[in-house]
Amino acid sequence: MSDTITINPEHLILSIPSQPKYLQLARGMVKKVAAVNKLSRHEAEDIVLAVAEACANIIKHGYMNQPDGRINLYLEIMPKKLCITIEDFGSQWDPAALEPRNLDEIRPGGMGIHLMTCTMDCVEFDCSGKKRNQVRMVKQLGGVG
Repeated sequence: MSDTITINPEHLILSIPSQPKYLQLARGMVKKVAAVNKLSRHEAEDIVLAVAEACANIIKHGYMNQPDGRINLYLEIMPKKLCITIEDFGSQWDPAALEPRNLDEIRPGGMGIHLMTCTMDCVEFDCSGKKRNQVRMVKQLGGVG
């Protein structure tokens, strides 16, 4: 994954504090982007869910619920896909070391990355940067896949 974000007219940026009360801003931005670009209700719900899960994981695991971190969202709108990069400066982690929990086990939590990978067409993690983590998610639009 590239270290740089390309800026173009269809690129939106939102930066929020690492506080759960601001997750509604991230969800709201994604909902508005979906509406403005006439995405289907299903596409919009998938994208909102993935973004909310990613941000909630960052708050809980990356910043250990500390309210003084930043979460940066970069949305790039293209004719057939939406690319979302979410960046944080919390704790480094190794995505390869993550063990998914048994999906038959009924309990709260532990489903964020699973939900992200089920609702988006591509999910990539880059935690190799010094003091920076990124998750990049892509959603093909209009039934293109």
